[in-house]
Amino acid sequence: MQLPNAFVDMMKPHLGPAWPEFEASYDRPPSRGVRIDRWSVRADDPSRPPILHAVLRHLRGQVPWMPFGFYMDEESVLGKTIYHEAGAFYIQEPSAMAVALAVDPQPGERILDLCAAPGGKSTAIARLMNNLGHLVANEIHPTRVKILAENLERMGAAAAVTNESPGALAKAWPASFHAILVDAPCSGEGMFRKDPQAAKEWSKDSPIVCATRQKDILSSAVEMLLPGGRLIYSTCTFNPMENEQIVAWMEDELGLVVEELPNLPRWSPGRPDFADGRIALTKTRRLWPHLAEGEGHFVARLRKPGAATSVSDSSLDSGRRARAGRERRGEGRSVGLRGTGFKDWQNWLAEICKRPDPSIETPILHKDIYFSDELLGLSVDGIRVLRPGTPLAKREGNRIEPLHGLALRSSPNRFFNVKPLDEQAAIRYMAGDALANDDGLRGFVALEHAGLCLGFAKAVPGRVNNLYPKGWRKQGLISLST
Repeated sequence: MQLPNAFVDMMKPHLGPAWPEFEASYDRPPSRGVRIDRWSVRADDPSRPPILHAVLRHLRGQVPWMPFGFYMDEESVLGKTIYHEAGAFYIQEPSAMAVALAVDPQPGERILDLCAAPGGKSTAIARLMNNLGHLVANEIHPTRVKILAENLERMGAAAAVTNESPGALAKAWPASFHAILVDAPCSGEGMFRKDPQAAKEWSKDSPIVCATRQKDILSSAVEMLLPGGRLIYSTCTFNPMENEQIVAWMEDELGLVVEELPNLPRWSPGRPDFADGRIALTKTRRLWPHLAEGEGHFVARLRKPGAATSVSDSSLDSGRRARAGRERRGEGRSVGLRGTGFKDWQNWLAEICKRPDPSIETPILHKDIYFSDELLGLSVDGIRVLRPGTPLAKREGNRIEPLHGLALRSSPNRFFNVKPLDEQAAIRYMAGDALANDDGLRGFVALEHAGLCLGFAKAVPGRVNNLYPKGWRKQGLISLST
C-alpha cells in the first residue's frame, strides 16, 4: 500500500535502520483475531465448557500475549455463525487484546472504560473479572453507543452503558473508580494496513489535533480515579506525539507515575528517545507490525498518588450497605420496585432460575424493564444512561417475561427449564422460527447448544414459540458441522 508521504517523513527518522522492515510489513495482510469468551481453551479448566472442536479447527494459533486469544484467517466465516451470535467469542484485532490485560481488573472493583465503543476491550475486562465487579462503559457518540450496548449484551458482560462527555462524567463521579481505561481517539496510524481509507484521511496535522483531544480526555479521567487508582492509556497509532509524549505529559501535568506492565511477548518497550530520554517510558509497550503479528498499538499504565483504596473502603461498599438495608426492608433500589413489587421479582426469578447471579437478585426497574444494577453507589443525576446494567426482564401488567440479556448473562445450568438444540435447530431459532415441543415443556424455556445459552422461548402444547429478539434475528447463518 502507499503510505502518506508526510507519515513517511515523520516516522522514517524515528525508526532508522528498522524502517525498510517496517515498511515491508505493509505488504502483508492485516492480522485478524478472535477472543474466546464462554468456552475454556484449557483441558484442565472445568469452570467453562470446552471449546467446540468445530470452532477450534478454524483457528490457526494462539496470540502470544492473550491466553484465550487466537489468530484466524482473513476469510474466516466464524462471524457468521450461531456461536458468534451467542457470545462464545469476540472477533478482535490481536494487538488490541493486550489492553484489557494491562487494566488488570480485579473482582469487586469499579472500572470505567471511558471511550468504549465498539466494546472489545470492555467485554474483555468483564471476562477477566468474571462479571464480579462494577463496569461502566461510556461512549460519547450516539450511534456508536448503541453498537457498544449490543456487543456488551451479546457477550453477557455485566456493565452499565453511558453516553456522556468525559467532562460531564468527571463532574458527576469524582474519585470514584479503581481503574479507568482511556483507549483514546487517535490518528489511527496503526490501522493503515487494516483500513487503507485511514491512510488516505491522515494528514501531518492529525497527531497534533488528536494529542490535544487526548489531553482533555485524560484530564477528566484522572479526576475520576480514586487515590492509588490506575489509569490505562492506549492508542492504535505510531507517532511519539500521541504516545510517549502524552505519557510524559501525564507524569508532569497530572502527577501520575508510570508502572511496569505485565509481560506481553513480542511487544517492545516504549522509546525514551521519543520524549526527552525519560527512562520510565521503557515501562510502556509498543507493538510494531514488523516485530509481532498484529497491527500497531501502544499501551501504558499509570498510578495516581495516594494510599490505594481497597474495594471494601470505596463507595462501592457504602452502596452495598445501603442495598442490604433496603433488602432487609423488602425494598428494591429503583422507583416501582419496592415491597410487593420486589417480592414479585424474587418469586418470579425463583421459578425460572436455580442459582441466579447475585447482581440480578436485586435489580432496578426503569420503564417496565428490569436491569442489573452496575451503577451501584454512583449518582446518575444529569448523566445520559443508556443502560444501568443488563436488561433482564420486562413487566407487562402483572406478568414478568425474560429478556435476551438474562439468557446471555447466564449459563444453561442456572435455569430449570432447558431445551438442548443441535446446530441446525439453533440456526432456525436465530432466524426466528418456532420449534417443535417434543418434550412436553411448559412456560419459559432456556435454549442450549454446546454449553451456550442461546436465548429464551415460550413452550406451549405442540410448539415452542420463539422469543429471540426481532432486531437480532439473522438469516443465512453458516453451519460449522457440515
